[in-house]
Amino acid sequence: MRGALLADRPVHVRDFGAVGNGTTDDTAAIQAAIDAVAAQGGGVVLLGPRRYLVAAADLVVKNGVFLRGRTASGGWRVNGDFTTVNHALLLDAARTIRVHRNGGLEGLAVLRRGMTVPGNLRQGLDAAAAMAGTAITVGDGSGGSGAANGADATLACLLVLGFDWGIYSDGNARLRVRDVLGDCRNGLYLGRAFDVSRISEVNWHPLVTTGRSWSNSRIAISSVADNGSGQVRVTLASAHSLQTGELVNIAEVRNSGASALHGRWTVTVIDATRIDLQNSLYAPGWTSGGACYIQPNRRLGTAFAVAAADMSSFQNCFEYGHDIGWDIQNDVHACNFANIGTDAWVDAADPTTIGIRIGGTARRNKVIGGFLSSKGVSVQCTTTGAEQNELIGVDVTGGARRIAEVLSGALSFVGCDFTGGPGTGNQVLASIHLGDAAGNLIVTGCDTSPVTFTADSPAAMQRLLLAANRSGTGSTNRLAAGRVEIASVGADAAIATRLSADTDGGVNIHRRASGSGALLRLNNGGDAMAASLSLAGSDLTLSSEAGAMVFESRAGGTAVERFRISASGTATLAGPLLLPGSPTASLQAATKQYVDGQFTERRLATLLLAAATTVTYAAHNARMLIANAGASLSLSWANTGDGFSCVVVNRSGTDLALSLTGFTSNTAPTNVDGFTRIRAGGIASLMIYSPDGGTTKICHLSGAGAP
Repeated sequence: MRGALLADRPVHVRDFGAVGNGTTDDTAAIQAAIDAVAAQGGGVVLLGPRRYLVAAADLVVKNGVFLRGRTASGGWRVNGDFTTVNHALLLDAARTIRVHRNGGLEGLAVLRRGMTVPGNLRQGLDAAAAMAGTAITVGDGSGGSGAANGADATLACLLVLGFDWGIYSDGNARLRVRDVLGDCRNGLYLGRAFDVSRISEVNWHPLVTTGRSWSNSRIAISSVADNGSGQVRVTLASAHSLQTGELVNIAEVRNSGASALHGRWTVTVIDATRIDLQNSLYAPGWTSGGACYIQPNRRLGTAFAVAAADMSSFQNCFEYGHDIGWDIQNDVHACNFANIGTDAWVDAADPTTIGIRIGGTARRNKVIGGFLSSKGVSVQCTTTGAEQNELIGVDVTGGARRIAEVLSGALSFVGCDFTGGPGTGNQVLASIHLGDAAGNLIVTGCDTSPVTFTADSPAAMQRLLLAANRSGTGSTNRLAAGRVEIASVGADAAIATRLSADTDGGVNIHRRASGSGALLRLNNGGDAMAASLSLAGSDLTLSSEAGAMVFESRAGGTAVERFRISASGTATLAGPLLLPGSPTASLQAATKQYVDGQFTERRLATLLLAAATTVTYAAHNARMLIANAGASLSLSWANTGDGFSCVVVNRSGTDLALSLTGFTSNTAPTNVDGFTRIRAGGIASLMIYSPDGGTTKICHLSGAGAP
């Protein structure tokens, strides 16, 4: 009768001998219940409100079988005490729960065997370090189509604590994961996941070590010194509970000479209050301030890792405290990540952590909504292709290093809000950086008011595309690292912005409603610029602006104005105007007649000579040469050529002879009066030409010649 009545009802593990006292190994009993249901073609195996130890072997949830407890186990417990959580599997770290195709887990707590209740900072650090093993493995990792494959598996309403990996799925299609809370060094791995996997409401949070005043500890720095070996020794204001080889973060040091202390360090413990920072280099400069941050809530892993997936969907998922929140790897394409979040302890200012890392051949993925906060860098792109990945409507907060960095590949921000500032110590930094290998970075419709854009090179900065962004009144969009600076202010506001002295080039664009000064400055050297183009305002009042365009170059360390177009249109050129030698050549700027007719003043440049001088077209053509005592002139057809002319004033005190090379007659210039020299105190013209197109080469002397 019992068999007839219960044949179509769920099987309970107690019917197969499971004890559930937390110390008796129930592996065989639970596996027997699963095997029995699998033999009937699938069904449900129930766990009661007990704690079942699984230590002897992996627990295999076979094809079509669901292992089920209650509706959900919840998450956080007072003081991190999970010792009374029931409907629980206490899983040895050497074992895993393996879920096959069409099978699943629902309403269970999966807790690593041996977990304790940390009662102080030291025990919290130990609890984080003890995480080991993989709680749940979907399929056999083969990616095949056999019964051991995990295709169409479902994991729902789970609490997973204390493992190195919480959920690991490789080679399984159409995986369904929902309503999972957990605390593991690494959260969920989804690899080779095709045909639309669905992940929702998964939260990886430091449940084991959070909820106490010691969960994350800040200890003030009392002193900084050389440890005697050139490394930094930090003395803290109170005991630290650390052990050699553990990690700390140093932040809030505002002395410029000690800013290199900021960051994550591995420590060598000297005593209860002193630690050495391994691989540091001591430099004087610390005077006061700063803090050491110790984090039991730190998880040295990845919350969500995705590889080789198409059209997978992640919705309403969150992580806290992992080194990498989301790692989107090779061959992830056309996936979407909606309303996701990352967070960490912002005060610790850890520059090594990453919110979302998009790398390898990942392409055409969308992150929509949610927020990315409190990491070293919120978004990092290191893809290898030219195709875009996009962040749409995301609140992206600056980190201890940057808001975002595009080191390679292409990325778009659309309708995002950027927050952060230029702060010091543990304040977040609002910069977006392009590496030399970066593709296009498109920023459109975003709030870019706090952002500084930087790049490894001018070529990298040229790949930044900004369109229709909100900069706000009184705000600055600053493309730094010597590249571009854009400032925007409201009516009648004053601006005094320019590139800093350590930049190596850039563009300043100032919008000004009144006052005076540069409207636009384009330069390639910052304060040490080599050249610039300015739109200089001379009378800037509302509806009555006037200004000039000025070209400058640098000479002897000083910026010198070379060309100015005034507000009235008058053009002033400082220096000679050089035109192509042949008026019939293509692109000839102007004919001689045009120049004579249009220029009201044209001065003949003079050169003072007092030594032997080789005359060249570039240095001496169309110039007045003043030959003082000691001067001599050497002319060659090769250096001067057809069409060369100059005026020579002989002030040497004696007749000035000319040395000629390469002319038809090299003994003397051509002159109808037979003059071959320039008379002392006289002025003569030298004209070099060929009357037959190059065969005959003549140097003609006219004026104050001498025989």
